[in-house]
Amino acid sequence: MDELAELDLQRERAAKNESLFREVNERIEELAHSSTFIEFICECADKSCSELVSLTREEYEAIRDGSNAFFMVAGHDLPRVEQIVDATDRYIVVAKLGAGEQVADRLDPRRRAARKRPAHGPRE
Repeated sequence: MDELAELDLQRERAAKNESLFREVNERIEELAHSSTFIEFICECADKSCSELVSLTREEYEAIRDGSNAFFMVAGHDLPRVEQIVDATDRYIVVAKLGAGEQVADRLDPRRRAARKRPAHGPRE
């Protein structure tokens, strides 16, 4: 396997792992009571990571506005598969690169839900 194909596989695996954590965080947000900060699971590619990231609902929604944005603890990013696009003192936001971007879009729970909704045609 050539280096580019291997890199694409690594990017796809990372996007799948991070998308799984994002799915869990969607449920956490739904169940969260109104509070200043909500504890979300780090959306890094490490399946064994259990670190928490404190975000306001507004911060979470701003990140989730795009399918290709994931938040995580600083230092949990993988520079070969993602690029840091924002950073605060509590977390960083990354965007997937290459093949990982398409995987992130395909696995976005909000996009999947939108694709499942029936289209309404004009009323007669």
